[in-house]
Amino acid sequence: KQWYQRRVAITAGESLRLEVETSNKALIDLQREHTKVKESCKTACSNLHYTTMQVTTLKQSRENALQKLKKAQQNYDALNRSLTKQAAGWVQERLDDRTVDRTRKMQRLFPNLNTVA
Repeated sequence: KQWYQRRVAITAGESLRLEVETSNKALIDLQREHTKVKESCKTACSNLHYTTMQVTTLKQSRENALQKLKKAQQNYDALNRSLTKQAAGWVQERLDDRTVDRTRKMQRLFPNLNTVA
């Protein structure tokens, strides 16, 4: 009977020891998995931060490009107005020159005619 009780005690002890070993292995595996998850989270946070910085930079670049485009449009409009005025001035000068030329031709053709230019 003692032998049987000892054997049961040993078996129970071995069973507990195996359960503790299994629990320890499971705990170690969980700790490893926890470390992996923690590293994955750190990487994801780092990537998110980097992406956020890229988006901020792209938004700023877009704003800068829009400002340059607006300024270029303003410069184009100012230049267009200036060229239009200049062209109108040239057209007027040419018309005035033609009027003077016609008056001179008429005076040559009809010297006795008083023309008012």
